[in-house]
Amino acid sequence: MDIGVQPTYLDVLRLPHFLRVLVPAVIGKLSFAMVSLALLLLLQTASAGFAISGAVAGVFGVCNVVVAPLRARLVDKYGARRVLPSLGLGYAISLVGLVILVVGGADSVWCLVLLGAASGVCAPPLGAVVRGVWVLLSPTGGHRARAYSLDAVIEELVFIIGPLLVGGLMLLPSGPVIAVIVAAAAGLIGTLGVAAGPTPEPVERTAHGFEWRNWVGPLRHVRFWPVLLVLAAVGLVLGAAELVSTVQGRAIGDAGPGVLVAGLAAGSAVGGLVYGSRNWKSSAVPRMVFLALCGLIVLLALAWISHFGLQLAAFVVMGLFVSPSLISGYLAADDVAPAEERTEASVLINTAVNAGAAVAIALGAVLLDDTAVGAAAAYLALGGGALVFFATATHALCGRTQATSMHG
Repeated sequence: MDIGVQPTYLDVLRLPHFLRVLVPAVIGKLSFAMVSLALLLLLQTASAGFAISGAVAGVFGVCNVVVAPLRARLVDKYGARRVLPSLGLGYAISLVGLVILVVGGADSVWCLVLLGAASGVCAPPLGAVVRGVWVLLSPTGGHRARAYSLDAVIEELVFIIGPLLVGGLMLLPSGPVIAVIVAAAAGLIGTLGVAAGPTPEPVERTAHGFEWRNWVGPLRHVRFWPVLLVLAAVGLVLGAAELVSTVQGRAIGDAGPGVLVAGLAAGSAVGGLVYGSRNWKSSAVPRMVFLALCGLIVLLALAWISHFGLQLAAFVVMGLFVSPSLISGYLAADDVAPAEERTEASVLINTAVNAGAAVAIALGAVLLDDTAVGAAAAYLALGGGALVFFATATHALCGRTQATSMHG
């Protein structure tokens, strides 16, 4: 990073084409913040039942996460302008197809599940593409870091506004139908808007055919694994926080879990703004380790906090370390992955976080059958600490190997 340059957030907003890309990106991301809840409500109000609605929303999420690196690889290979419109159309058409089936009273569960899977497969990788645009538009490393910070903070706000917007649309006649259609339209409009702006050109890969490098992509870089391990620990914090909120938040009623999660998001937004406003001299991985450990310590402290006000404060403090961890991860991915794999590397950052969150929710739910919520939080915090330990050891080993090869 260019330590001598200290651009402000206003300088970043004034970059040519920045707002031209930011506005459609926000619209597109708003779709992703709405779609899961909208699908659940659409299917539940249509008497599809909790099992079917959960299956459709679940297969959407699984397909979105599993296929994400492949979509990103297509963007890296062929360019966003060629790939994004097709994905956006497939995403929107699949969602509208679900609405048509539900409104028409179709009772084919397999058709609903397949359309849910198709919408997840086609979900455009707007976040990764837009981060590539920030690299393209940023004249210095300082501009890029602040652009990543703004992007992370805005995404936190979008994922607060999205569910609220779905709730507001539920007040309208045929609210669930309107919510899914709005999500589909926002996804398509945002995707086409991003594709119409400046995007990185595809870069020819040095490896061809069926070479293993083409298949594993950025994962072949050993220096990338500590980054992913730390971010999996951050995802574990997020998943554990969501699980804890559903149990502890009930102390003040049905709104309690939402209040705690909103506190986490608010802390994350503040943390991202503060983190991005500074120039850091240390490398990204040590900063990520420190931030992840801070989040895990707060999660561990939740095991002994029973007062709702203190729990809310803990969630806000825990959130302070989330966006900075992601921003550091994006910067580390830029340093490790070559230009022809940058979109895929950026997607893998989010995949690691999502995987950690999914494991935390699944494992935490099992733990809650036999232990108190505090004990479950403590076990998950210790598991995250183990991930950070392995990440630190791998990073140190990579450093020693690199130093040996340079002196050998």
